[in-house]
Amino acid sequence: MPSYPYLDKINFPQDLRNLKEADLPAVCHDLREYIIDTLSDVGGHFASNLGVVELTVALHYVFQTPKDKIIWDVGHQTYPHKILTGRKKELPTVRKWLGLSGFPKREESEYDLYNTGHAGTSISQALGEACARDLMGESYKVAAVIGDASIATGMALEAMNHGGHIKPNMLVILNDNYMSISKNVGSISNYLNRIISSQVYNKGKTAIYSFLKWIPLIGPALQALAHNMETSFKHFMMRPGGLFEDLGFTYFGPIDGHDVNRVVQMLQNLSKIQGPILLHVLTQKGKGYKPAEADPIKYHGVTPFNKESGKMTSADANKIGLSKIVGKTLMDLTNKDKRIAVITPAMIEGSGLRDFQEAYPNHTFDVGIAEQHSVAFAGAMTNGGAIPFMCIYSTFLTRAMDQLVEDVSLMNLPVRFVIDRAGIVGPDGETHQGLSDLGYLAGLPNMDIIVPSSAQDIIDSLHFMKDYSEHPIAIRFPKDNGDLRELKFEKPNQITKAKARVVTEGEDLLILSLGFMLPIAGQVAEILKTKGISVSVIDLFWLRPYDKDLVHTYIAKTKRFVILDESYLHAGASGYLLNEIPGSLIGKFLKTFALPLEPIHHGERNQILEHYRLTATQIAEDLLSVLQK
Repeated sequence: MPSYPYLDKINFPQDLRNLKEADLPAVCHDLREYIIDTLSDVGGHFASNLGVVELTVALHYVFQTPKDKIIWDVGHQTYPHKILTGRKKELPTVRKWLGLSGFPKREESEYDLYNTGHAGTSISQALGEACARDLMGESYKVAAVIGDASIATGMALEAMNHGGHIKPNMLVILNDNYMSISKNVGSISNYLNRIISSQVYNKGKTAIYSFLKWIPLIGPALQALAHNMETSFKHFMMRPGGLFEDLGFTYFGPIDGHDVNRVVQMLQNLSKIQGPILLHVLTQKGKGYKPAEADPIKYHGVTPFNKESGKMTSADANKIGLSKIVGKTLMDLTNKDKRIAVITPAMIEGSGLRDFQEAYPNHTFDVGIAEQHSVAFAGAMTNGGAIPFMCIYSTFLTRAMDQLVEDVSLMNLPVRFVIDRAGIVGPDGETHQGLSDLGYLAGLPNMDIIVPSSAQDIIDSLHFMKDYSEHPIAIRFPKDNGDLRELKFEKPNQITKAKARVVTEGEDLLILSLGFMLPIAGQVAEILKTKGISVSVIDLFWLRPYDKDLVHTYIAKTKRFVILDESYLHAGASGYLLNEIPGSLIGKFLKTFALPLEPIHHGERNQILEHYRLTATQIAEDLLSVLQK
């Protein structure tokens, strides 16, 4: 068991504050080694956490937490924070069932102010905390820690605009590591790069001015002329922090975020300044572990790996992630039809689009963490004759609800929505569960919905969607894999609109199965068959419009029917289906097997299904208790 001489003495921030400032670099070394040692065994968010070790130590050393408030944006960089706030021994359980969350979580600790999993929220929350503090006549510090990708979100800029107007005492720390999960895109990223480069410019300018000043007779005049010439040029493009100062924040930086003593000194100095402040801190994602420094995208989230070599546990060579199936299929389609555009809000890697982007850079539009913009942008592309595939996680699509309604569905613009990570997402937990999309999509005018139940279905559906222009159309699928030996990319199966599929036939019970619940539905049928109950299983496949003739016929000839849906019970497909089924048949409805309307915590899919009695055995038991009566 490795020892960590300084970290072993720290369980809470007060223990850290009892140390000398000179000891802090050693604390950072121990903290980084503990993260590397632990995550090499269990996996989790990795490079992002290594990048904020010094910043986290400095914050808890200077701030009197938990009285002072630290609010983390996104939250996948909070492992050092968790370690220093009483959860060190629990880190090996991170992202596991009943273990630590991979994100800040209020229920875990008083040091976690908000359950955070989406980007751009921290400045709004910090501003709210600061205004509540002032309204209540209290006195404490408030800081938001936000990344360079997140600060470009509309919500973050809106909050800064508001904060710069009302000017409470608050600190925004811009953690600039040049990356979100993938490389950053957009003008804000370029602006931050100019700030960094302008530090060299400013040092050179000082040297030149000093030289001009000492030229006899004309030196001062030349110096004044040079100053006037540069003023208008540099005002926005070169003035460090000009954008943030224009928004009403006092800008400081950039400073080296891996010099813990420098960060401590800066935080101490800034605590004496009134008004909203932005501190620009430069960090390196993956700092202190060479493989992660060299490839921070690969090591953003890791499975268990060999600490010495950095090699992660190898996957089955025959397995391919559903996201990568999407990327490969879109490459095949674009090769034949150059009208295709692929759009993603900062999820090139997660949505399996890296190879597509490299093959078709002019057809790839990574809009940054800007979900609202991405949907309206996709809708507008259809008006120009393009064929946009909007690739987005289910959890992030909820951020663009207004645009889904106003800018796509009401105008019947044929955007192709490719919704990844639908259903139970596993270790990412409650903020990332994709359990609501079917409910709100089915409630939108003009929206058609395909719910594939296999990897091959995804390939077939994307081919169908390419030429489908009647309505906006969505396909949704979970985080899962397909078997390369079974997939047909070149000659996909033909799809007929609004056609369901009968999997098994029986007279006692009908199971309407949605998506990747199909294997469970089949197992339920097999279990009930051994008990003398015959079961029909229909794979709906098309949810909207669904195959009314087939479904209603089977409901009519069976005694009872149930629905299996990997969604929230009150935000899934049931509301839509039960309002479409005729009243003469609705009395045969027994129940919907789905997730209850509560936060669904992190853990493996099978563990979550078992906890909520959604495994085949448990569903069969529940059905037997009713049907045998």
